[in-house]
Amino acid sequence: MDLYGDETIDKILAEPEKLKEITGLSAKNREAFVAKLQLNYGTELVLAKLAAYGIPNKLAFQIQETYKEETLEIVEHYPYRLVEDIQGIGFKIADQLAQQLGIESDAPERFRAGLIHTLLTQCMETGDTYLEARDLLARTIELLESSRQVELDPSLVADELAHLIEEDKVQNVETKIFENSLFFAEEGIRSNLVRLLEKGRQDRFKDEKILNAISQAEDDLGIHYDQIQKQAIFDAITQKVFILTGGPGTGKTTVINGIIAVYSQIRGLDLKKKADLPILLAAPTGRAARRMNELTGLPSATIHRHLGMTGDDDTSHLDDYLDADFIIVDEFSMVDTWLANQLLSNISSNTKLLLVGDAEQLPSVSPGQVLADLLQIPSIPQTKLEKIYRQSQDSTIVTLASQIQKGLLPEDFTEKKADRSYFEARNEHIPPMIERITSAAIRSGIPAQDVQVLAPMYRGQAGIDQINSLMQNLINPVEKDQLTFEAPDCQYRQGDRVIHLVNDAESNVFNGDLGYIVDLLPAKYTDSKQDELTINFDGNEISYQRSEWYKIRLAYAMSIHKSQGSEFPVVILPITRSSHRMLQRNLVYTAITRAKSKLILLGEKSAFDYAVKNTGTARKTYLIERFGDVEPPQEIIHNPVDNSEPPVENYILTEENFQKIDPMIGITEEDIHSIFGDGN
Repeated sequence: MDLYGDETIDKILAEPEKLKEITGLSAKNREAFVAKLQLNYGTELVLAKLAAYGIPNKLAFQIQETYKEETLEIVEHYPYRLVEDIQGIGFKIADQLAQQLGIESDAPERFRAGLIHTLLTQCMETGDTYLEARDLLARTIELLESSRQVELDPSLVADELAHLIEEDKVQNVETKIFENSLFFAEEGIRSNLVRLLEKGRQDRFKDEKILNAISQAEDDLGIHYDQIQKQAIFDAITQKVFILTGGPGTGKTTVINGIIAVYSQIRGLDLKKKADLPILLAAPTGRAARRMNELTGLPSATIHRHLGMTGDDDTSHLDDYLDADFIIVDEFSMVDTWLANQLLSNISSNTKLLLVGDAEQLPSVSPGQVLADLLQIPSIPQTKLEKIYRQSQDSTIVTLASQIQKGLLPEDFTEKKADRSYFEARNEHIPPMIERITSAAIRSGIPAQDVQVLAPMYRGQAGIDQINSLMQNLINPVEKDQLTFEAPDCQYRQGDRVIHLVNDAESNVFNGDLGYIVDLLPAKYTDSKQDELTINFDGNEISYQRSEWYKIRLAYAMSIHKSQGSEFPVVILPITRSSHRMLQRNLVYTAITRAKSKLILLGEKSAFDYAVKNTGTARKTYLIERFGDVEPPQEIIHNPVDNSEPPVENYILTEENFQKIDPMIGITEEDIHSIFGDGN
């Protein structure tokens, strides 16, 4: 201050040479000081400018971190880029910014941004890979008009759609409009599968040799394969590309182990030398990959890990194909259009490919239904296993799943079985029932980490968020003087179970991985000057700064979608009519097939019945048509069962006596205790 006077920082940046007058400040330290000042001062100026545009601090930091020194250039000249690049910024926020910058309501760039945003957003919400032009225009106009409360000329928006098509910014097939990456990903799936299939039988072993190897595998594994399973093993060995599908208990894993054993035997491979095996095992999620490793005894990793993807990016940086002669991918129903294309693009024409999955489960979260579509293409060799084998005398979960798959709710659905129980409950009674059931499980000796609640929705009385809070207080209550961190939707404590929500190959943690918080470090002790959580994912410890907490959430309860590829010893599944918009057959089927030992069903039987009868609306994709050897299936639109509640006897219910109703009415402690037995 003595040297520069007022506006010290501005003057230092303008005349850094004056710092030479300060005794004891070396040239190296002067340069470092000025560089740091330039960085921090530049950041402050950018953040101040973003704040002036009405952008909240949290989003402003994210924008500055993403665009670095180009932040103001992009924000002020290309405001609509923020919608696609910055998580948390929707079209309306970017549109408000654009309005401040003088971009008119009928500006062509506004129409184009709205069209592309609507196209991708709708595909992400519905799982479709395209929109009909009429639907795209209607939704875009609704967005553009509601964002600024204006009335637009639809023909002007239609003109910009035509320009986008002419400029190859979007693709069209007749009246179908595709976002570019989805269009070319579908085409990539087709072209790469055709490339692989055209090689024909790669390994030309004599049939007798393969059949002898199957017999040897039966002896070595102590298994007797039926004729369909033997044929599946034979086809997987002889075909270049093969799909194996089937529900739980039908022997998919047993057949996979047989395929590996036969392939290794006829190739002269030693399965004990795992590092040298030319067999690559992959799955869409970390948990599914670990389960594959447990069931086969061979190394397995996520598709992202094998491809070297650090997120959901492309794989154009790879110099060569995956190094394997035989690639086996499990849980392929979870693989979306983008990831399927990235995987297939990196498989050599000299490599065999086996895709395994259950097409009756939920399709991928992102656009497409790749496995279901590929199963409709006759030119791709495939076998569906239907006979149930994994079924003990006291096991009914697999049978229940099989019946639900066929659209049936068995007559004994509400009866108590050795491995499953049902409790009728209204929506508001779900949380206390879950609390009592979980307490009973823990008292019986079942580890708390073995109990998993799966639910259709995040919000509401019986939603994931509410149940997570309840389960956290039950399983991991806060102790006196214990350090906790508050997040927007929850509180984090040491010992909390959390789920990872994005793919991060660099840290070897992936979407759907479960971990436990092992340490909390306040901002004053961290280099980042942010609160930090350390989470253990099966021995892999990763630290998360507060700005990265969007990558995780509590996981005592999780969505059914996120549970795919996993199994849990005890599953609690609450289903009520309050979630009717989400309820369909593959949702309940997927949830039930996650239960390994015990399944506790809670809710309204009418809701389960509704879900089982509701097949939903088929996703709109264009993959089958691209192969050209089969007629596309007719769009299936199911008319679900009547939404109305079943008739009840008349009674007078007031707010006062409603609050006095015991949520566990008719359910005794013996009923709860009998689910898990003595446990001693």
